[in-house]
Amino acid sequence: MYSRKIGNKQDELIYTSRFVNEEKGSYFELSSSAPDQKALYRIDAVSLLATYTDVTTYGEDATVNRVSRLLETRYKAKEGELLVSSTDTLGQSLRLFPWGKQQKAKIIFIGTGASVGGFTFELTVTGKEKLTIMGREVECWKAQLGLSGIFGSLVGKTSLWFLASYPYYMVKSEGVSGPPGTPKSSLELIRYEN
Repeated sequence: MYSRKIGNKQDELIYTSRFVNEEKGSYFELSSSAPDQKALYRIDAVSLLATYTDVTTYGEDATVNRVSRLLETRYKAKEGELLVSSTDTLGQSLRLFPWGKQQKAKIIFIGTGASVGGFTFELTVTGKEKLTIMGREVECWKAQLGLSGIFGSLVGKTSLWFLASYPYYMVKSEGVSGPPGTPKSSLELIRYEN
């Protein structure tokens, strides 16, 4: 469970997960719930790519449901690249990042044409930090995520903190999660159960 703040609004974001092993393969089923959103994700157990997302957002002006399925992955990650299929599950996908062994990665959002040009996202590890999370001090890897090049300096970056040891889950994030003018948002882990 995370404490979530967007601008001046604060609430909780609850994640639950379970491991599913079927004849076709294994995946993690992840659900999330907040006052303004309900979601269900299926994340491949090996690649941690989201293969299915069903997200309903309850806004002031509309309720929107987005459903997507990853049917096939033709792009193969090159050295220094990390494939991501959904921004909604980025925190889960980054658990596979080789923390402590690699300082940077080009983030490839498959299905958007990003693998053949366009805007490039980059993850840069800035080092280790100790944070107080859930009343105890934990060692974390800190990274920054954002557009590379000149656009990155205009838009800004999001800071992410991941537990420095297995299972490398995200413990905190701070930044903007939308287009220019979007309020600053933050997530901080307040409860974790295996």
